Amino acid sequence: MIFEEEDFEMEITIKPENILRSNGLRKTQIRLEMLQIFMNSNHALSVNDLERDLKSSHDRVTIYRALNSFEENGILHQTPDPNGNMRYAMCSDSCPEHTHQDKHAHFICEKCQQTYCLEDVKIPDVELENGYQLNSITYTMNGICKECQLN
Repeated sequence: MIFEEEDFEMEITIKPENILRSNGLRKTQIRLEMLQIFMNSNHALSVNDLERDLKSSHDRVTIYRALNSFEENGILHQTPDPNGNMRYAMCSDSCPEHTHQDKHAHFICEKCQQTYCLEDVKIPDVELENGYQLNSITYTMNGICKECQLN
């Protein structure tokens, strides 16, 4: 019997447990819940979003501790929202531990106020004069997202 390549197409599912294990983090209920929420979201989330979506009740200190551990391990990165507050989004696979390599643009919708990571829009390379050390670049665009344009 001859199998075509398409016969072997399988959807690879990444599980929160595997993300925690591969980053050397303990598997706790809040970490599992939070990762699942981020994995199901197509936009960056605020702490208020997390508090609303968490099934179990957790105080803000616990939520921030989990966010910090995710950020320190290259699982999440921060991005500003329209009000200058922080939102969090999943990092790409190219974002190693302790060094975020999120060289993509962020888009803030002026209608729904959501922040989206645009992975295909790369930040241009920047060369600085001698004596300057570049630590980060923020590339944020504002406009109306696809969903809001349809409504």
